[in-house]
Amino acid sequence: MEFGILGPLLVRDGGQTRAVPGRRQRALLAALLIRHGQPTSADFLAEAVWDGQPPRSASAALRNYVMRLRNALGESGERIRTTAGGYLIDVDDQELDVQRFTLLRDQGISALRRQDFERAAALLDEALGLWRGSALEDIPSDVLHREEARRLAEARLDALEARTEAQLCLGDDTDALITELRARTAEHPERERLWGQLMTVLYRGGRQCEALTVYQRMRQTLVEQIGVEPGRELREIHQRVLRGEPDPYGPARARPEPISAGSVPAPRPAGGSVAATGHPTAGKPATARVNAGPGTAAVTPCQLPPPLPEFTGRDEQVSLLVDRLTSANRLAPFVAVISGQPGVGKSALADQVAHAVRTEFPDGTLYADLHATADQPAALAAPAAVLGAFLLALGVPAERLPTGLDERVSLYRSLLTGRRVLVVLDDACDSAQLRPLLPSDPGCAVLVTSRHRLPDLFEALPLGLDVLTVPESERLLHRLVGSSRVAAEPQAVARVVDACGRLPLALRICAARLGARPAWSIGYLADRLTDELLLDELRVGSLDLRTRVAASYRALDPTAAWAFRLLASATDGRFSSAQAARAMDLPLLVAEEVLERLVDAHILATDTPGSYSCPALLRAFARELGHPQGHPRVRVLPVPAARARIWL
Repeated sequence: MEFGILGPLLVRDGGQTRAVPGRRQRALLAALLIRHGQPTSADFLAEAVWDGQPPRSASAALRNYVMRLRNALGESGERIRTTAGGYLIDVDDQELDVQRFTLLRDQGISALRRQDFERAAALLDEALGLWRGSALEDIPSDVLHREEARRLAEARLDALEARTEAQLCLGDDTDALITELRARTAEHPERERLWGQLMTVLYRGGRQCEALTVYQRMRQTLVEQIGVEPGRELREIHQRVLRGEPDPYGPARARPEPISAGSVPAPRPAGGSVAATGHPTAGKPATARVNAGPGTAAVTPCQLPPPLPEFTGRDEQVSLLVDRLTSANRLAPFVAVISGQPGVGKSALADQVAHAVRTEFPDGTLYADLHATADQPAALAAPAAVLGAFLLALGVPAERLPTGLDERVSLYRSLLTGRRVLVVLDDACDSAQLRPLLPSDPGCAVLVTSRHRLPDLFEALPLGLDVLTVPESERLLHRLVGSSRVAAEPQAVARVVDACGRLPLALRICAARLGARPAWSIGYLADRLTDELLLDELRVGSLDLRTRVAASYRALDPTAAWAFRLLASATDGRFSSAQAARAMDLPLLVAEEVLERLVDAHILATDTPGSYSCPALLRAFARELGHPQGHPRVRVLPVPAARARIWL
């Protein structure tokens, strides 16, 4: 059996193409194939089948469509199974074109990192050959096109860029590459890597003036259409062309040798193992002294999730982190903790920065979701489990993984000795969870996101993230909803921005709802964002602001949770520590302890000592919980410097 979604929907049984009649059955099959091998909720399927507007009878109608789809697939209809809350389709990886593409693409990119350019080009060519058109081309579901087809198109572009790099390194036909890259840059002007490849291939062909003209045209496009300057790598290519330096993509780049047990760490050049061009140096990568046994090979992991294409604002934070991550001659690994309230865009900022600097970390990027705000406390990622996944990604065979936490920490830090690796740790709980995951080599760096400030992680740079500015919020809506639609209703846009508290997640949810319902005006959505129904409106698909806030609320200790609910109902959102103490009926020093715990959890904000505020969306959640009953049982103990501490 063969299924395909990389183009028109394809179902082939024994060499015979099988038709799937009915637009909703086709959307249903496509949605199941996208989530193949895992239970797919009925809510997700209903959103896909009825394009974001399921009827009240969606559950019964969905069962009917599933039955029809099973009949249309014949004997293969048995692959569709009913599960708790949804459905599942059993499809082997080799039976689905998107899975074959993903496997071949990952193998090709891995070969490219090993500098096995011929194999990389062949694998990526085979992967791209699986595409028969645009993903989900004939599926009548804007919901799937907006979310899934765009993600798949991004993966296709990544593969195209990687194949082009392999072709450049192999010295493939220059004219053919120029023609292809001109078409790609015209189609995707936001892809800086494509522009850099076009400049490089023009320069290689002796067309230096054309390469410089391309840079100027690209820079004008980025500034006028997107509002950003070219990135570091493009600027360095531009300078290299101006100076007439050698082409960095050469077929003579050496391939690395595998790490063997007991090999001696190679010294890293001053300033790291990245040349001034921004590309990995041509020599062999540093090796690590390991005790993982025979068969451990040098592996370059790349685990970053894709960045958000509509990422907006945060220029100051991005610039600060990029500068610190790319600085040379560090004496210790650079660690930054990005913290902020739920939905403020911590993970998006970390991903954006990580992608911006990944060429400065040629030995790889590691990523882990630490699940601090998961619904179930048991989901919290244990350091030993995270280290096990990291070691496997670094090439340690499964049978050689140490069992104890200390042994895994030791091997992990040994493997990273002499290497430049960026580690991204998303949704961290506390410093105790983080410390075993921190590398020790100064060539490495760590980006952490957390809803807590983690002040006891003293070696880290704290970076508190606030909501967007009003212009940034409006620019984000422009990118997500469309300039013409936003420009037609400026006052309604301002109302939506205000109701969302300039919170990126809330703005994205509003944009998704407008995209799913093109008949809605922005003013109509703004009218729905009332205090009573605000959090009900701020959810779409898997995005639910209430769920995100609830996770932070559950993490509070009982006294802080009680204070949050009380202050949200007893104040207008801004108050002094004295006012809070009176409202809570607590001594001032005790009240300040509670308030500061809420500040550390980003439930409250403070600009000046003794003055606090609570974001409107968090107050809306607290009001839903209701005014707290009674008073928490606290015991105040005196401590030095006339301070007080709360013991429950």
